[in-house]
Amino acid sequence: MPLEKKSYRQIVNAILKRLGETYEQFTYSKAKVRYFLSGKVIEVITVEGISKSAKREFKKDVDYKFSENFIEWLYEGERPDEGTEFTVVYKSQRPEITDTAPGSVARTLIEAISREIEYLNELICQAYDAGFIDTSSGDSLDLVVAILGIRRKPPQPASGYVTFGRRTEPESIQVKGEVILYDGSVSYQLKSKLIKEVVNVKGVTQNVKKNYRKDIDYSLVGRQIRWLPNGEKPDEGTTFTIDYEAYREIVIPKGTKVSTYSSKPEEVKTYITTEEAFLTPVSEGVWEVEVPVISTVPGPLGNVLAGSVTVLPQPLIGIEYVINKNDIGGGLDAETDRELRDRAKHALEIAGKATLPSLETAVKSVEGVSSVLVKDTLDGVPGVVKVIADGGDPDKIRKAIENTRAAGIKVEFSRPRAVYIDVELTLIVGKVVSEVEVSRRVEMLIRSYISSLGIGDDVLFYKIAALALSVQGVIDVSDVVISSYRGGMEVLKSDKENIEISDEEKALARNILISFRRVNRA
Repeated sequence: MPLEKKSYRQIVNAILKRLGETYEQFTYSKAKVRYFLSGKVIEVITVEGISKSAKREFKKDVDYKFSENFIEWLYEGERPDEGTEFTVVYKSQRPEITDTAPGSVARTLIEAISREIEYLNELICQAYDAGFIDTSSGDSLDLVVAILGIRRKPPQPASGYVTFGRRTEPESIQVKGEVILYDGSVSYQLKSKLIKEVVNVKGVTQNVKKNYRKDIDYSLVGRQIRWLPNGEKPDEGTTFTIDYEAYREIVIPKGTKVSTYSSKPEEVKTYITTEEAFLTPVSEGVWEVEVPVISTVPGPLGNVLAGSVTVLPQPLIGIEYVINKNDIGGGLDAETDRELRDRAKHALEIAGKATLPSLETAVKSVEGVSSVLVKDTLDGVPGVVKVIADGGDPDKIRKAIENTRAAGIKVEFSRPRAVYIDVELTLIVGKVVSEVEVSRRVEMLIRSYISSLGIGDDVLFYKIAALALSVQGVIDVSDVVISSYRGGMEVLKSDKENIEISDEEKALARNILISFRRVNRA
């Protein structure tokens, strides 16, 4: 039976009502039918006791009757169990407390006690609700779903790749007399990683000192010296020396910080490299390396478009520029209570397997997955299912699919195609409103809305306008244009219709362009 939450006023009224009531308890015996009430009774309110091992409220004139200050049990009605106690509550002609008007001592005490009872009632209701999946929240919900072996997905930081580079060759260094033992192998690796040019290779062939010839006796492949089949080679067991010119290594250490640019420090987004790397030549005069990075702050705020990361807060020797050539994404908020409830309710479906909901639930359980769409009977071919998942490690997703799919069912896995969304709108504001703050708030709301859309979810035109209007200081919104960009396709613009997203696409916010028009209102 669910608990009933009572308000402060309900508690006060209940206590005031009870002040004029008297309670008397009796032990029931079959040998005794009538029980005398000591007070002068105006009205019997309730008679409660245990009947057939269950708590029961007995009915007047059915189970008992009242006359001449006696409770008399009727032969045909229900009675308390032998030896159990029953309670009679009645209104007395002379209640002990008579002054309960506001401001009286009794009323003041009642109201003070009622406040404490209300607080305790709230705590009890919270504790009760915390035990059920539909009413628990936060840490309590985490404990409830833990019974099913499920835990809340933590927030995920955005990740991607950043390119470090320079447009001139690095400084070269001279390496003289590097000694290598010839043991008959074809190739030998040099100590330096970036070889510019081999100057001289010396050794002993048939007990005669030799200067070996490039492309006749040996060749340079990357950082390896390779002896050619028809050329002269050192005698086995002797050493040969190499003089060469190498490029100085320009290293990007693990943990290097990069960031976006903004005139406001609080809007700067920072990332760190997750592995060490060094520059290598990619074209004439251009040296670059692509390094994986991860946002320092978990959540969707770390998601940025290509070209956004351009700042190296602490300069590195030899690095002339840094830029992300592709989007940095995958940042997600922690799983919400609603999402966790839905996943927990479907958790038992995984045990059944072989169903589309169980497949969807299994993929959703992979850390980092934000949205999943499962399509049955792909292209009209039975036995083929397609899973489209956004976020998460692809190997873990494939493993979850393999562990869940039914025998004989082919499951194809793919990522959703990106549809980039640009939003232009004009905000009508009063003359004293801060454009900077309003613009920041509107942009944040629009980006959050678009990032919350799942695979195949349309971008709703009215929702964009409603979000802008919800910001304090915005009087009206006009000239709203939503543009969608798909690779290799014509740009679609809408000034009143929704942007339709197919079931294999996902909307991604790109540019939010906000202009203002002021009116003579505060």
